[in-house]
Amino acid sequence: MSRVGGRLPPHSSGVGKILLAHAGPGLVDRVIEQGLTAHTPRTLTDPAQLQRALDECRRTGVAVVREETTPGVDSTATRIMNADGEVVAALSVVVSSGSADLHTLRPAVIAAGLAVSRGLGWQPSAGVRQGGG
Repeated sequence: MSRVGGRLPPHSSGVGKILLAHAGPGLVDRVIEQGLTAHTPRTLTDPAQLQRALDECRRTGVAVVREETTPGVDSTATRIMNADGEVVAALSVVVSSGSADLHTLRPAVIAAGLAVSRGLGWQPSAGVRQGGG
């Protein structure tokens, strides 16, 4: 299902979860209202579970997804901030399930996200702004 430039369901992909986590409650509510389609048996389809996952994304800046969109595919994603600290994008590493420990990839993904963010003018003093809806 994944391809460069493609679209993935926001509730079951790493990049999607990062963007949803920082988009504000209006978008999250719309996604939930449209229905959380199960793409695999591991897809989060319960709104409360999704909200907890998004809370974790906001807290850590990282999403870890294990076979939620495509069987046999895992990913870890992080946020990209602009100079004002707004999350404007996300990046991820996608791997075959079991081929890499996502927790060992996490520091490199975060470092890459911070490097891109700094290239956009973000500084740690700007923090991370949460979406308004």
